Amino acid sequence: MRSMSWLKKKRIFLDFAGGKDNPSGIHKEGMEARKKLEDARLKIAQILGAQKRDIIFTSGGTESDNLAILGAFEATKGKIKNPHIIISDGEHPAVLESAKEAERRGAELSIVPVDKIIENIKDNTILVSVIYGNNETGVINPVPKLARLIKDLRRKKESKYPYFHTDASAAYEYLEININKIPADLITLGEVLVVRPNVELRPLIMGGGPERGLRSGTENITSIIRFANELELIELKRVKEVDRLTKLKEIFLTKLKEGTPQIVVNTPNESLPNIVNITIPGILHEFLAIKLDERGVAVSTGSSCDSNKSEVDKETLRFSFGKNTRIKDVSDAVRILKEEML
Repeated sequence: MRSMSWLKKKRIFLDFAGGKDNPSGIHKEGMEARKKLEDARLKIAQILGAQKRDIIFTSGGTESDNLAILGAFEATKGKIKNPHIIISDGEHPAVLESAKEAERRGAELSIVPVDKIIENIKDNTILVSVIYGNNETGVINPVPKLARLIKDLRRKKESKYPYFHTDASAAYEYLEININKIPADLITLGEVLVVRPNVELRPLIMGGGPERGLRSGTENITSIIRFANELELIELKRVKEVDRLTKLKEIFLTKLKEGTPQIVVNTPNESLPNIVNITIPGILHEFLAIKLDERGVAVSTGSSCDSNKSEVDKETLRFSFGKNTRIKDVSDAVRILKEEML
């Protein structure tokens, strides 16, 4: 009888041009990669209250925003005259620049305060985009409410437009993202773009057509699995971590305000628990950030609109906390900041 030992022999993999982790491969390795990919997709979908087909993998938040904004515009520009896009005036550059590119291609664009979103919707409005948690100031926008209002508006108009998109990349670690509570049509979560069944997009990257034909290119299995596992862990620990970061933020702000009335806190009370954005009049913030870095404190600089003069930008310093931040860290940071202000 012929020996069956050949079944246990080392496999000869000769598809290196395609790659071992290529989920499009028809061989055993490709099918294993496909299973890992779809298991990760299912895990993410279940956490978000979505369906597997709603989860589209991209290279990151910038691409996700581009696909949501430009993809929606390109899919509708031949159906609606002068497609109108509305974005809030506090959007991430990935949304802002995508919207401006749509405008260059023929879209009508409105950039308005969040509280003016609904009143600016017109018959030709195809998309509204509002960031959930601002990555610079920590501001939390009323995204669930806006999503419901726009869904109701569509129902009354008996129209599929406007779609509602939110970039929740800075928020999903601290705010629950579930489409049953936030009935958005498009949600950016970094390298994941949630695309609901009612949404029509035109792909921006052409190729073999994975990801429902919306995003060609071999999926990064390692990155996707890591994201799915991190999202699962975030869900389990969110309440406890938000509480910890909120207390850290309170300590930081209390110490910050002691003896330094000139410091302007740009972050409102209702904000993400990990961000504090400040302005110090009369000081070059980039120079201060460099001095802080030399003292071992890493922060970022930027600009934000003055709430009283929305057309004027002011320099800012952003302090953002994470899972490794401790009370001593924030106490030392405030002490060093005050020393460098002198």
